[in-house]
Amino acid sequence: MRTHRYKVQTGGFGLFLGIAAEATRLSAPPTNGTPVSNRVWLDASEVRNAYYGSRLTLTESEVASLQVGLGKVSGAIELVESSPYILIAVRALEIVEADYAEVSLAPAIAGWAESEWSLAPRRCSALRDSTTGQYTLHWDE
Repeated sequence: MRTHRYKVQTGGFGLFLGIAAEATRLSAPPTNGTPVSNRVWLDASEVRNAYYGSRLTLTESEVASLQVGLGKVSGAIELVESSPYILIAVRALEIVEADYAEVSLAPAIAGWAESEWSLAPRRCSALRDSTTGQYTLHWDE
């Protein structure tokens, strides 16, 4: 299991999220998880708080953010991975409430996958709207 830490500092504000996940190579479609692409699947059903060990139940929106992040790199994974199916299971999140925003899930899981498969990093910038405090992501495609 590998852990990737996503960090962004913008002015006096920042984002931080650590994500621990593992990839399982399968010869048949997974029985759990949801497809992100033809061969890459995501399982976020058993996620723990990395600091306290307690179970985290991710919202549909949080799972969708993970799917977006994996979707950004799934084509590259499929190019280098020969297994018919790849199940990526998120096992733990390092969340510091003051620095957590759901938007950070997408670049965190993409960064994890880039490390796992030695992929070229995709550039993703997080911009904070000073009026709303919300972050938006801009991916270099």
